[in-house]
Amino acid sequence: MIARKFLVIVNPAAGKGKYLDRLEQIKSEFIRRSVSYDLYFTTEDRKADLLTSSIIKDKNYTDLMVVGGDGTLNEAINGIRNKQLTVSVISFVTGNDTIKHIQNNFDFKSQIKTAFNGSVKKIDVGECNGRLFLNGVGIGFDGKVVQRMAAKGKKFQGYFSYLAEVLQILLTYREREISATFNGLTINEEILLMTIAKGTTFGGGFKINPYAINDDALLDICIIGKVPNWTRLNYVLKMKDGGHRKMNAVSFYKSSKVTIEENPALVAHMDGESIGTPPFHIQILPKAVSFRM
Repeated sequence: MIARKFLVIVNPAAGKGKYLDRLEQIKSEFIRRSVSYDLYFTTEDRKADLLTSSIIKDKNYTDLMVVGGDGTLNEAINGIRNKQLTVSVISFVTGNDTIKHIQNNFDFKSQIKTAFNGSVKKIDVGECNGRLFLNGVGIGFDGKVVQRMAAKGKKFQGYFSYLAEVLQILLTYREREISATFNGLTINEEILLMTIAKGTTFGGGFKINPYAINDDALLDICIIGKVPNWTRLNYVLKMKDGGHRKMNAVSFYKSSKVTIEENPALVAHMDGESIGTPPFHIQILPKAVSFRM
Protein backbone atom coordinates (compact mmCIF):
# COMPACT_ATOMS: atom_id res chain seq x y z
CA MET A 1 0.00 0.00 0.00
CA ILE A 2 1.31 3.45 -0.95
CA ALA A 3 1.90 5.70 2.06
CA ARG A 4 -0.42 8.70 2.02
CA LYS A 5 1.00 12.18 1.71
CA PHE A 6 -1.19 15.27 1.99
CA LEU A 7 -0.88 18.64 0.33
CA VAL A 8 -2.68 21.02 2.71
CA ILE A 9 -3.82 24.36 1.27
CA VAL A 10 -4.98 26.90 3.85
CA ASN A 11 -6.68 30.22 3.19
CA PRO A 12 -5.81 32.23 6.33
CA ALA A 13 -8.34 34.95 5.47
CA ALA A 14 -11.35 32.65 5.02
CA GLY A 15 -14.05 32.70 7.65
CA LYS A 16 -12.51 35.81 9.25
CA GLY A 17 -9.51 33.84 10.43
CA LYS A 18 -11.45 30.91 11.91
CA TYR A 19 -9.24 28.42 10.10
CA LEU A 20 -6.05 29.63 11.74
CA ASP A 21 -7.58 28.96 15.15
CA ARG A 22 -7.84 25.26 14.32
CA LEU A 23 -4.61 24.87 12.38
CA GLU A 24 -2.61 23.58 15.33
CA GLN A 25 -5.24 20.91 15.89
CA ILE A 26 -5.00 19.86 12.25
CA LYS A 27 -1.21 19.61 12.50
CA SER A 28 -1.56 17.54 15.68
CA GLU A 29 -3.84 15.09 13.88
CA PHE A 30 -1.22 14.48 11.20
CA ILE A 31 1.40 13.85 13.86
CA ARG A 32 -0.88 11.60 15.88
CA ARG A 33 -1.75 9.52 12.83
CA SER A 34 1.86 9.49 11.53
CA VAL A 35 0.73 10.82 8.15
CA SER A 36 3.08 12.95 6.06
CA TYR A 37 1.97 16.40 4.87
CA ASP A 38 3.16 19.71 3.42
CA LEU A 39 1.26 22.86 4.37
CA TYR A 40 1.00 26.03 2.30
CA PHE A 41 -0.93 29.28 2.76
CA THR A 42 -2.69 31.17 -0.01
CA THR A 43 -1.48 34.76 -0.11
CA GLU A 44 -4.25 36.45 -2.06
CA ASP A 45 -7.60 35.74 -3.70
CA ARG A 46 -7.70 33.57 -6.80
CA LYS A 47 -4.18 32.24 -6.29
CA ALA A 48 -4.75 28.81 -4.71
CA ASP A 49 -4.91 27.29 -8.21
CA LEU A 50 -1.50 28.64 -9.19
CA LEU A 51 -0.05 27.70 -5.81
CA THR A 52 -1.40 24.16 -5.97
CA SER A 53 -0.39 23.48 -9.58
CA SER A 54 3.15 24.72 -8.98
CA ILE A 55 3.61 22.59 -5.86
CA ILE A 56 2.36 19.26 -7.20
CA LYS A 57 4.57 19.18 -10.31
CA ASP A 58 7.40 17.25 -8.71
CA LYS A 59 5.71 15.82 -5.61
CA ASN A 60 4.08 12.45 -4.99
CA TYR A 61 0.97 13.56 -3.13
CA THR A 62 -1.95 11.20 -2.66
CA ASP A 63 -4.36 13.66 -1.01
CA LEU A 64 -5.33 17.32 -1.13
CA MET A 65 -6.82 18.87 2.01
CA VAL A 66 -8.43 22.28 1.48
CA VAL A 67 -8.84 24.34 4.64
CA GLY A 68 -11.07 27.21 3.60
CA GLY A 69 -14.28 28.13 1.84
CA ASP A 70 -15.89 27.73 -1.57
CA GLY A 71 -13.48 30.06 -3.36
CA THR A 72 -10.38 28.29 -2.09
CA LEU A 73 -11.87 24.91 -2.96
CA ASN A 74 -12.69 26.03 -6.51
CA GLU A 75 -9.16 27.34 -7.04
CA ALA A 76 -7.52 24.23 -5.59
CA ILE A 77 -9.62 21.92 -7.79
CA ASN A 78 -8.45 23.86 -10.83
CA GLY A 79 -4.87 23.55 -9.57
CA ILE A 80 -4.94 19.74 -9.46
CA ARG A 81 -6.65 19.29 -12.80
CA ASN A 82 -5.78 15.91 -14.37
CA LYS A 83 -3.97 14.83 -11.21
CA GLN A 84 -5.20 11.80 -9.28
CA LEU A 85 -5.42 13.34 -5.82
CA THR A 86 -8.23 12.58 -3.39
CA VAL A 87 -9.74 15.78 -2.01
CA SER A 88 -10.99 16.48 1.51
CA VAL A 89 -12.37 19.74 2.91
CA ILE A 90 -12.17 21.39 6.31
CA SER A 91 -14.78 24.15 6.33
CA PHE A 92 -16.34 25.83 9.35
CA VAL A 93 -18.65 28.32 7.62
CA THR A 94 -22.20 27.06 7.03
CA GLY A 95 -22.66 29.64 4.24
CA ASN A 96 -20.30 27.68 1.98
CA ASP A 97 -22.66 26.34 -0.69
CA THR A 98 -20.31 24.20 -2.77
CA ILE A 99 -19.40 22.00 0.17
CA LYS A 100 -23.04 21.27 1.05
CA HIS A 101 -23.49 18.82 -1.82
CA ILE A 102 -20.24 17.08 -0.93
CA GLN A 103 -20.63 16.92 2.83
CA ASN A 104 -23.33 18.21 5.16
CA ASN A 105 -21.40 18.11 8.43
CA PHE A 106 -19.53 21.22 9.58
CA ASP A 107 -18.38 19.74 12.86
CA PHE A 108 -14.59 20.01 13.02
CA LYS A 109 -13.91 16.58 14.53
CA SER A 110 -16.18 14.88 12.01
CA GLN A 111 -14.48 16.64 9.10
CA ILE A 112 -11.05 15.58 10.35
CA LYS A 113 -12.24 11.99 10.65
CA THR A 114 -13.64 12.12 7.11
CA ALA A 115 -10.42 13.60 5.72
CA PHE A 116 -8.39 10.65 6.98
CA ASN A 117 -10.87 7.79 6.95
CA GLY A 118 -13.86 8.76 4.79
CA SER A 119 -14.93 6.66 1.84
CA VAL A 120 -13.81 7.87 -1.59
CA LYS A 121 -16.41 8.91 -4.16
CA LYS A 122 -15.88 10.29 -7.64
CA ILE A 123 -18.13 13.24 -8.44
CA ASP A 124 -18.83 15.28 -11.56
CA VAL A 125 -17.41 18.72 -12.17
CA GLY A 126 -18.53 21.36 -14.61
CA GLU A 127 -16.31 23.28 -16.98
CA CYS A 128 -17.01 26.83 -18.16
CA ASN A 129 -14.69 28.31 -20.80
CA GLY A 130 -11.97 25.92 -19.67
CA ARG A 131 -12.27 26.54 -15.93
CA LEU A 132 -13.68 23.92 -13.56
CA PHE A 133 -16.53 24.46 -11.13
CA LEU A 134 -18.01 22.26 -8.44
CA ASN A 135 -21.21 24.15 -7.67
CA GLY A 136 -22.38 26.16 -10.65
CA VAL A 137 -22.57 29.17 -12.93
CA GLY A 138 -25.19 31.82 -12.19
CA ILE A 139 -26.19 34.24 -14.96
CA GLY A 140 -28.35 37.34 -14.67
CA PHE A 141 -29.70 38.53 -11.35
CA ASP A 142 -27.52 36.40 -9.07
CA GLY A 143 -24.49 37.24 -11.21
CA LYS A 144 -25.28 40.90 -10.63
CA VAL A 145 -25.51 40.36 -6.87
CA VAL A 146 -22.07 38.72 -6.80
CA GLN A 147 -20.62 41.48 -8.99
CA ARG A 148 -21.93 44.15 -6.60
CA MET A 149 -20.59 42.34 -3.56
CA ALA A 150 -17.19 41.97 -5.20
CA ALA A 151 -17.14 45.69 -6.07
CA LYS A 152 -17.77 46.49 -2.42
CA GLY A 153 -15.02 44.15 -1.29
CA LYS A 154 -17.52 41.77 0.29
CA LYS A 155 -17.45 38.00 0.44
CA PHE A 156 -20.33 35.67 1.10
CA GLN A 157 -20.95 35.38 4.83
CA GLY A 158 -24.10 33.32 4.59
CA TYR A 159 -27.77 33.63 3.79
CA PHE A 160 -28.52 36.98 5.44
CA SER A 161 -25.51 38.74 3.93
CA TYR A 162 -26.57 37.61 0.47
CA LEU A 163 -30.24 38.41 1.11
CA ALA A 164 -29.41 41.96 2.18
CA GLU A 165 -27.68 42.57 -1.14
CA VAL A 166 -30.53 40.89 -3.04
CA LEU A 167 -33.11 43.18 -1.48
CA GLN A 168 -31.18 46.28 -2.49
CA ILE A 169 -31.46 45.53 -6.22
CA LEU A 170 -34.54 43.32 -6.36
CA LEU A 171 -37.01 45.97 -7.54
CA THR A 172 -34.67 47.85 -9.89
CA TYR A 173 -32.98 45.00 -11.74
CA ARG A 174 -34.32 44.52 -15.28
CA GLU A 175 -34.55 41.13 -16.95
CA ARG A 176 -32.00 40.54 -19.69
CA GLU A 177 -32.28 38.77 -23.02
CA ILE A 178 -30.41 35.47 -23.16
CA SER A 179 -29.69 33.13 -26.05
CA ALA A 180 -28.87 29.65 -24.81
CA THR A 181 -28.59 26.27 -26.51
CA PHE A 182 -28.85 22.86 -24.83
CA ASN A 183 -30.31 19.48 -25.78
CA GLY A 184 -30.69 20.72 -29.36
CA LEU A 185 -33.01 23.48 -28.13
CA THR A 186 -32.23 27.19 -28.47
CA ILE A 187 -34.06 29.64 -26.26
CA ASN A 188 -34.19 33.39 -26.77
CA GLU A 189 -36.05 35.09 -23.96
CA GLU A 190 -35.84 37.62 -21.18
CA ILE A 191 -34.80 36.04 -17.89
CA LEU A 192 -34.37 37.07 -14.29
CA LEU A 193 -31.70 34.42 -13.82
CA MET A 194 -30.28 31.17 -15.15
CA THR A 195 -28.15 28.74 -13.16
CA ILE A 196 -26.22 25.81 -14.63
CA ALA A 197 -25.19 23.67 -11.72
CA LYS A 198 -23.87 20.50 -10.13
CA GLY A 199 -24.80 21.66 -6.64
CA THR A 200 -28.21 22.58 -5.30
CA THR A 201 -27.54 25.68 -3.24
CA PHE A 202 -26.28 29.22 -3.82
CA GLY A 203 -26.03 32.51 -1.93
CA GLY A 204 -25.52 30.96 1.49
CA GLY A 205 -28.65 28.83 1.44
CA PHE A 206 -30.89 29.45 -1.60
CA LYS A 207 -31.78 26.05 -3.07
CA ILE A 208 -31.99 27.25 -6.67
CA ASN A 209 -31.32 23.85 -8.30
CA PRO A 210 -33.10 21.40 -5.99
CA TYR A 211 -32.88 18.48 -8.45
CA ALA A 212 -29.08 18.58 -8.89
CA ILE A 213 -27.12 15.36 -8.25
CA ASN A 214 -23.34 15.39 -8.06
CA ASP A 215 -22.69 12.16 -9.96
CA ASP A 216 -25.38 11.81 -12.65
CA ALA A 217 -23.20 13.11 -15.55
CA LEU A 218 -25.64 15.96 -16.22
CA LEU A 219 -25.80 19.68 -15.60
CA ASP A 220 -28.95 20.97 -13.92
CA ILE A 221 -30.42 24.13 -15.40
CA CYS A 222 -32.86 26.45 -13.66
CA ILE A 223 -34.35 29.38 -15.58
CA ILE A 224 -36.54 32.03 -13.98
CA GLY A 225 -38.16 34.08 -16.70
CA LYS A 226 -39.75 37.49 -16.60
CA VAL A 227 -41.25 38.18 -13.18
CA PRO A 228 -43.35 41.24 -12.20
CA ASN A 229 -41.59 43.41 -9.63
CA TRP A 230 -44.29 42.94 -7.01
CA THR A 231 -43.90 39.14 -7.05
CA ARG A 232 -40.10 38.94 -7.07
CA LEU A 233 -39.70 38.85 -3.30
CA ASN A 234 -42.00 35.86 -3.14
CA TYR A 235 -39.83 34.02 -5.68
CA VAL A 236 -36.67 34.82 -3.73
CA LEU A 237 -38.12 33.64 -0.42
CA LYS A 238 -39.43 30.44 -2.04
CA MET A 239 -35.91 29.64 -3.22
CA LYS A 240 -34.79 29.19 0.38
CA ASP A 241 -36.20 25.65 0.40
CA GLY A 242 -36.70 25.02 -3.32
CA GLY A 243 -40.37 26.02 -3.25
CA HIS A 244 -39.95 28.08 -6.43
CA ARG A 245 -40.05 24.85 -8.43
CA LYS A 246 -43.87 25.09 -8.45
CA MET A 247 -44.01 28.68 -9.70
CA ASN A 248 -45.07 29.62 -13.22
CA ALA A 249 -41.98 31.50 -14.41
CA VAL A 250 -39.57 28.70 -13.41
CA SER A 251 -38.30 25.94 -15.73
CA PHE A 252 -35.85 23.10 -15.09
CA TYR A 253 -33.76 21.15 -17.57
CA LYS A 254 -30.87 18.69 -17.62
CA SER A 255 -28.12 18.62 -20.23
CA SER A 256 -24.49 17.63 -20.68
CA LYS A 257 -23.63 20.86 -22.53
CA VAL A 258 -24.87 24.46 -22.53
CA THR A 259 -23.83 27.34 -24.77
CA ILE A 260 -24.61 30.95 -23.87
CA GLU A 261 -24.21 33.48 -26.67
CA GLU A 262 -22.37 36.77 -26.27
CA ASN A 263 -24.26 39.46 -24.37
CA PRO A 264 -22.40 42.27 -22.56
CA ALA A 265 -25.57 43.13 -20.60
CA LEU A 266 -25.49 39.78 -18.75
CA VAL A 267 -23.14 39.21 -15.85
CA ALA A 268 -22.30 35.88 -14.24
CA HIS A 269 -20.56 34.19 -11.36
CA MET A 270 -18.95 30.77 -10.98
CA ASP A 271 -18.86 29.16 -7.53
CA GLY A 272 -19.49 32.59 -6.03
CA GLU A 273 -16.77 34.47 -7.95
CA SER A 274 -17.65 37.05 -10.61
CA ILE A 275 -16.62 35.94 -14.11
CA GLY A 276 -17.92 38.72 -16.33
CA THR A 277 -20.18 38.29 -19.35
CA PRO A 278 -20.93 35.60 -21.99
CA PRO A 279 -20.15 33.88 -24.33
CA PHE A 280 -19.91 30.76 -22.15
CA HIS A 281 -19.33 27.19 -23.24
CA ILE A 282 -20.27 24.89 -20.38
CA GLN A 283 -19.99 21.12 -20.19
CA ILE A 284 -19.99 18.28 -17.67
CA LEU A 285 -16.92 16.19 -16.86
CA PRO A 286 -18.34 13.00 -15.33
CA LYS A 287 -16.73 11.69 -12.14
CA ALA A 288 -13.64 13.83 -12.67
CA VAL A 289 -12.65 14.43 -9.04
CA SER A 290 -12.38 12.04 -6.06
CA PHE A 291 -13.61 13.28 -2.67
CA ARG A 292 -13.50 11.90 0.84
CA MET A 293 -17.13 11.69 1.92
